[in-house]
Amino acid sequence: MPLSRRTLLGAIAAAPAVAPSLAAAQADYPSRPIRMLIGFPPGGGVDIVGRLLAPKLQERLGQPVLVENRAGANGNIAMEAAVKAPADGYTLFYGNVGNLGVTNALYHSLPFDTLRDFVPIAQTMESSLVIAVADGLPVRSLAELIAYAKANPGKLDAGSAGAGGPSHLALELFKRQTGTEIVHVPYRGSAPAVQDLAGGRIQLLLDGYSLMRGAVESGRARVLAVAAAARQPILPAVPTTAEAGLPGFEAGSWHALVAPAATPVPALRRLEAAVEWALRETDLPQAFAQQGVAARFRNADETRSFIAAERERWGRVVREAGIRVE
Repeated sequence: MPLSRRTLLGAIAAAPAVAPSLAAAQADYPSRPIRMLIGFPPGGGVDIVGRLLAPKLQERLGQPVLVENRAGANGNIAMEAAVKAPADGYTLFYGNVGNLGVTNALYHSLPFDTLRDFVPIAQTMESSLVIAVADGLPVRSLAELIAYAKANPGKLDAGSAGAGGPSHLALELFKRQTGTEIVHVPYRGSAPAVQDLAGGRIQLLLDGYSLMRGAVESGRARVLAVAAAARQPILPAVPTTAEAGLPGFEAGSWHALVAPAATPVPALRRLEAAVEWALRETDLPQAFAQQGVAARFRNADETRSFIAAERERWGRVVREAGIRVE
């Protein structure tokens, strides 16, 4: 039915009020709780750090920041949910290098692209992985582990937080660099992998120390080396991979907070400022350090460039190793 003259004039008269209303809504951001989606189960590395970050953001923003775990498909379920949510600043995604730097190289039929469909808010941390073994494995050093793996091809089971994640890619690099044949056992997150390492159901895990700390301190697992250029303050007695006889092998992770691509700029700027405040002006870095990770703030532009570089780096590793997940 054609618009009447009265209806048309009414719409025109109302139009100027719409823009100020939208602008006011953005200026008042946030005016209600914010969801922060995480693609792994409770107790994993991303979850632990995300739950340390959330209350600091809540303190700065004045609204609840609610962590919501949507585990599965190496974080892709949570990422797709975030992409499909309204781009209004009230749904965010908190992920790691596997989610934001590797996913599109592994999965070729995803309904989203991490650079096209998300906009970075900030990087929050970085960490090095450690090489840990179950207590029942008869090795006490990295050299002994490599020798054992070579003498028992296909008999070592190594867990990961999920196919294509940081722990899986680190394992593939380890296998290639050492010439060993080790069975990959993917889990839905780090927490169940650590549980099985502690229980002796897998023998090897390359992941963040914060996740394994309980198992290590209880004597059910032990760390052989840190996959970094320097020893870590939380593990001063543990050698680096270079010191342990495997120079050039380094592997780590990082986390970043992102939002759906069309999120209003004022909301993004407010969120970025809140993350920077949390990492520079509170005790959050100390809380991170207690988990064996380091606070690392990159602003939105720096994070976007960093993610693009990481996608190129890890995409090359995925191609060279022939890793494919669908």
